[in-house]
Amino acid sequence: MSPKKTTIFLRLSWWILLIVIISSAPQLARAADSEFADLTVNAIVVLGNQKVTKDTITDKMQTKIGSPLSPDTLDQDLKDLYSLGFFDNLMVNLKRVGSGVEIALIVTEKPTINAIVIKGNNEIKRKELLKEITLHTFSILNDDKLAESLAKMKAFYREKGFYSARITSQTSKPVKNQVQLTFLVDEGPKCYVKEIRFHGNENYSSWSLRRKLQTKTYSFFLTWITDAGILNQEQLANDVKILKSFYLSEGYVQVKVSEPEITLDENRKWIYLDFNIDEGEIFTMGTVAVVDPESEAETTDNLVKVLKGQPGETFSNLKLQSDIETLSNFFADRGYAYVDIDPQTRINEEKRQISVTYHVNRGTKFLFGRINIEGNTKTRDKVIRRELRFAEGDLYSASALKRSRERINNTQFFSEADIQTVQNDDDGIDVNIKVVEGSTGSFSVGLGYSTVDSIIGVANISQPNWLGKGLDATFNVELSGARQFYNVGLTDPYFLDMNMSAGINFYDEDYEYDAYDTIQQGFRIHFGKPIDEYTSWSTGYRWEKVKIYNISHSASDYIQDEAGTTETSQVYFTLSRDKRNNYLFPTEGYKVKGTVVLAGGPLGFDNDFYKVILEGHKFYPFKWESAFHLWGRVSYADGYGGQDLPLYERFYVGGLKTVRGFDFGEAGPEDENGDVIGGTKELIMSAEWIFPLIKNMGLRGVVFYDAGRAFDDNENLSFDLRQSVGFGIRWKSPMGPLRVEWGFNLSPEDDEKASVWDFSIGTFF
Repeated sequence: MSPKKTTIFLRLSWWILLIVIISSAPQLARAADSEFADLTVNAIVVLGNQKVTKDTITDKMQTKIGSPLSPDTLDQDLKDLYSLGFFDNLMVNLKRVGSGVEIALIVTEKPTINAIVIKGNNEIKRKELLKEITLHTFSILNDDKLAESLAKMKAFYREKGFYSARITSQTSKPVKNQVQLTFLVDEGPKCYVKEIRFHGNENYSSWSLRRKLQTKTYSFFLTWITDAGILNQEQLANDVKILKSFYLSEGYVQVKVSEPEITLDENRKWIYLDFNIDEGEIFTMGTVAVVDPESEAETTDNLVKVLKGQPGETFSNLKLQSDIETLSNFFADRGYAYVDIDPQTRINEEKRQISVTYHVNRGTKFLFGRINIEGNTKTRDKVIRRELRFAEGDLYSASALKRSRERINNTQFFSEADIQTVQNDDDGIDVNIKVVEGSTGSFSVGLGYSTVDSIIGVANISQPNWLGKGLDATFNVELSGARQFYNVGLTDPYFLDMNMSAGINFYDEDYEYDAYDTIQQGFRIHFGKPIDEYTSWSTGYRWEKVKIYNISHSASDYIQDEAGTTETSQVYFTLSRDKRNNYLFPTEGYKVKGTVVLAGGPLGFDNDFYKVILEGHKFYPFKWESAFHLWGRVSYADGYGGQDLPLYERFYVGGLKTVRGFDFGEAGPEDENGDVIGGTKELIMSAEWIFPLIKNMGLRGVVFYDAGRAFDDNENLSFDLRQSVGFGIRWKSPMGPLRVEWGFNLSPEDDEKASVWDFSIGTFF
């Protein structure tokens, strides 16, 4: 063998020997670790680490310098270090140094990722998928994070409707301990829920159960607007709870609903869901009792009477939860802020009955402590405090707290308003009110259009919280081809710091009707005061001068006789009750109002007449944060003292605020020339469904049915009404509440349009 070959052979032999020694080091260490047991650790040396620092490794170890060596602890250290996911291999070598031991850790790090590549993603953008990947370039390739990234990418694809997407990963050959990580995506077709099937539902149809689910089947018309048909795992898990809750509310307390079986068709496009249901038997309520050691028997008996769940009725978990809330509110309104209601049930399988006993643990009685207000940089404290239904030192009341929150939000002064309670050290409940000032003051201009007024120009200066005192100051201008309206007003909801409102308005309106024009100028002074939390009265005085001029030569004698200028002095009184949960966009509650108007007589001036107007609104909450709105109005007016009701004080039915789909006054009396002249009586009824379109913009849609009519002197009120249907949008715009609605006349006469659309800015209800 040549010298050169001999040298190569010797070097190769040494390398082989070194590899054998290193690879066998852990076994040698474990074989010999007993002789090192309990020796003091003098040093810990780490070899082979490039990216992972020595401190990261030693901090993870329980074995420390200066402590006695424990073989079991050292073995656990190796397992813990391997669990970090940073290393492909870990070895340990022990060496005796003096009276102690030196530990050498030899590590082989996993490769570093130098690039992340995604292939096959045609429908989902790369940047969206990168957000789901928990690995990143220049980080160590970690198997757990790789598995997590794959799972998150698959879940993301499923959320987007690609339920059959397949994703795998591969790495390139390491170069300088660096690899390229590639994700291979097979998106497959977009999947939709084709059918939802139920098995075992003997008492409820599949159609009725399907309507209760959040998961919906594919719809050609709805899927492109909503997510109908796209399978969402979180929704699907919640659907199982929804079905169980429904059956429990109907008395099936032993119902079993399986996790749905998910099946894909051969083309990986359609999804079929199968729910297996074991309904069981219906249970009824047995005995119902309230046990409170601190209450008299009469009190607990009366409490049982107001509960929804009564003996003999079908058991319902919804009623059970409602009754717990009823009892909690009863005691929470009497100072027991942390009352605990423990419902204990006894099941009688033979009679299929469930008896419920509500055990009351009142806890400590509390008073309201300090009221702290934060965030009101503009609004004065007293403006917020006067909306509270409690004061410092009052007995704690959950209902007062809830109502205070509603009242603060109803001011519309704040974009956010939150009330939190904290127990203090003196058995009191402190109240922390945190608000974020809203943009209550505004100046806005805009354009609109309606079939009545043509082009409408709107300018509005409003400050509902003027000077931070809650004063409502407004200046409005509306200009169109047929109407010019100016209004300036100021209202103080707490006049002279009393629980009483006062205000004044000045207005000027010019209107061009088909047969005549009017100019109306006047002012109004008004006062109001609450009777209780939801009921109030208001009264006021109005003086108005009206000029009817520019009358068409072909106008009827009735209109011709109305020419000239008259002045009216009138007072009015209104009694109202308002239990809507929100003034702008209510979803539940009601509002009823009655108004009586008296003009002339002892008040003087030119016109003598009276009016009686009754109006009611009712809101019913529905799913998707929508609501049904029913409303109606009936009115009667007449002159007295030998005078007729003035033309401009009659009731005109037709238009945005009465019966949509008709021009102004079209659903009421007309003269012989076809000009609207209004009626002395009116009857209007309406049904609406109001639903959110874009929640964060405050944009809502509405579909409606209207019926109504105005009646003349010689006609009696009847249900022979004009009818319309339609749709529209409502928006809390910077200019104020905006309405655009299109109504369709269900029985148009020869001179009437088939449809009319209108625009307005102002209050919705």
